[in-house]
Amino acid sequence: MPSLLDMEIRSIFAEVVKSSELSLSLTKKCVSAFLGKEDPQSVLREVDREAQVLSFTHRKLRTKISEVLARFQPMASDLRTLISLMEISYGLVRLGRYARNIAQTLVLFEKVGNCDINIVVEPARVTEEMVKKAMRSVKVKDVELAKEVIKIDDEVDGAYESYLKERVLTGKEKIPACAVSITLILRYLERMADHAVQIAEEAMYIAGNPRPQS
Repeated sequence: MPSLLDMEIRSIFAEVVKSSELSLSLTKKCVSAFLGKEDPQSVLREVDREAQVLSFTHRKLRTKISEVLARFQPMASDLRTLISLMEISYGLVRLGRYARNIAQTLVLFEKVGNCDINIVVEPARVTEEMVKKAMRSVKVKDVELAKEVIKIDDEVDGAYESYLKERVLTGKEKIPACAVSITLILRYLERMADHAVQIAEEAMYIAGNPRPQS
């Protein structure tokens, strides 16, 4: 039979999983708007609302984790798990904020449909995959899966850098609105991928690995 502490940790983890699902749905909404499948204004309103939900949930989790720490004074793996879940929860809040930034960019640049949207589709897919795998690595304490997330990060970084060097700085991107909007969106996706990496690193920490040196 699980202890009261185990039950509390499971409850907290379940809330973090819900937040991860919400943050992923916001990313999907932004990509759909970029592809012209949804109205950017409507997406921005929804993303703005749900990003606030992520922030509210994080504040509740932070309070709950503090209470659990004070009540049970956990040690070793339980302590690492609680600390990491708090960090992961904050990372998901940041994911929501970057999704909001993408939605704002789509509203600001209304005619992104004239741009080569394929440039963004693959990095968005990879970013989504990274977040999913990172959360999975947390759930099952899979260090190898966490390392895979960290390795994949280069693909998103490469997309941002390649577009800047090969399209923007060379002048091949002829539409100024496309150059600015795609650069911003790729940059936001890059930051989202970075947070996926941080989640993966927390999974490694939960599994007993030392935190990476910054």
